[in-house]
Amino acid sequence: MSDAFTREPPWDPRRFPPAARAPRTVQTVRLLLDPQGYGRALRRRFGPVFSLRTYPYRGGLVCAADVATNREVLTDHERFTGGDAAALLAPAVGAGSLICTPPPAHLRHRRLLLPPFHGARIACWAERVGDLVRARLPALLTGGGVPVRPWAQRLTLDVVLRVVFGLEDPVRAAAFRRAVDAFVASDNVAVLFLPAPLRRDLGPLSPGGRFHRLRASVRELIRGEIAARRVAPDRDERDDVLSLLLGAGGDGPGSGPGDAHLLDELTGLVLAGYETTATTIAWTLHLLAHHPAVRDQLADDLDAGSDRLLKAVVRESERLRPAVHNAMRTAAHDTELGGHPVPRHAFVAAVFPLTHLDADLWPEPDAFRPERHLGADPAPYALTPFGGGLRRCIGTALARLETETVVREVLAAALPEPAGPQESARLMSVTLVPARGGRVRLRPRRAA
Repeated sequence: MSDAFTREPPWDPRRFPPAARAPRTVQTVRLLLDPQGYGRALRRRFGPVFSLRTYPYRGGLVCAADVATNREVLTDHERFTGGDAAALLAPAVGAGSLICTPPPAHLRHRRLLLPPFHGARIACWAERVGDLVRARLPALLTGGGVPVRPWAQRLTLDVVLRVVFGLEDPVRAAAFRRAVDAFVASDNVAVLFLPAPLRRDLGPLSPGGRFHRLRASVRELIRGEIAARRVAPDRDERDDVLSLLLGAGGDGPGSGPGDAHLLDELTGLVLAGYETTATTIAWTLHLLAHHPAVRDQLADDLDAGSDRLLKAVVRESERLRPAVHNAMRTAAHDTELGGHPVPRHAFVAAVFPLTHLDADLWPEPDAFRPERHLGADPAPYALTPFGGGLRRCIGTALARLETETVVREVLAAALPEPAGPQESARLMSVTLVPARGGRVRLRPRRAA
C-alpha cells in the first residue's frame, strides 16, 4: 500500500462530510455500475459535499459536486494538494509520472512536458492524425452495429505511438498494442479498486500478480524505445515527444530527464492519453446517433466548411459524459469544504459529472444541447472535463484534435444511427465508459 493510503485517516463520521450507511462493498459496486446516478442521489440527499465509502480508500472519499467546491479543490493548492492524491493510479503509471508527482516537483515536470504539447506543435500533427483516422475508418463502416470505443482505442493508441514515440514500425506497434490492450482491460484495471492484500503480487494466478506482469510488459517496451532513441543518429531531426524530451538535455542533475523519469512520464502519457480520448470519441458518436437533429445539423455545418458547431458538439459531449470521473487531491491539513470537516490526508475529489449535471449551471442538464456552447463561456469551473488549475491535463489540445478529426471524417462518409438503446455510463478506474462500448450503426451518406 502506498504512503498516501497509509497516511489516510480512518473513517470517523465526526471528521468527514456525511455519507450513506451502506457497506463499503455496496457503495463501491453502485459507484462502478452507475457513477452518475449514484452520485446525483447522494448529492440530492446530502448536498454538494459528501463522502463516499468505497474501496480502495480506508476512510471516506470526500466529494465536491458544485462549481464553488469544484473550484476550491482544483485551485486551492495550499489546502488540497496533488501528487499523493493520485495514489490509486501510481501502480499503473508510475510514481514519477506527472499525474502522480507532488509539488514542487510537479511544476518542474510540467514545464518539461509542456513544449511538445503546445498548440502550435499540435497543429503540425493534424495531418498525421487525419491520415490515421482515414486509414482506420473502413473498420468502423461495416454497416452493422459497432461498439465505437474499441475501434477508437486502437486509433488513439496509434496516435499516441506515432506522436509520443514516432513509432512507424508495424511489428513494434503491434507489440505495443497487444501489451497495452491486455493491461488496460477491465478485468485488470479493476485490481486498483480491490482491498490492499488483493492488489499485491501473490503469484502468477493472483489478480495482483497478473497486474504486475502486464504492467512490466508495457514498461519493457517503453524502456526499449527510450534506449533505441538515445542512440538514434536522427534523434535531433525528429518531432515526436520522446525525441523532444531527450533533446531537452542530458542525464545530469537539472539538465534533462533520466531513463527512470522518462519511463514513468511516457507510461503515463500512453495509458492516460489514449483511453480518455477514445472514450470521448465513443460518447460523441453515440450521442450523435441518438440525437439525429443535432447530427444532421452538424453534418450540414461541416459540409459548409464550418467547425463552429463541431467544437460545440464535442464540448457538450464532454459535459454530459466526461471521460474522466474526477480529479483527486489530498487535504494538506485539517480543513473544511462546503461547511463540512475534512481531516488531514483525506482524499478529496472534484467530481466532474455531478458539476456538469448541476441544473443551476446547466438548464435541462440531461439534454444533449450543443448550442449551449455557441454563446458566452460557462462560469469558471462549471465545465472541467480535463481538470483545472495547475494540474489540468496537458494533452487537452491533442485529445480535442483527435475527437474533432474523427467526427469530421465519420460524418463526411456516414451518418451514425442507434444500434440499440442509449447506453448508461460505467466507471472503469477513473474513466466514465459507455456500458456496451458506445454502439452505433453507420449509414453511408452516399446512400442517404
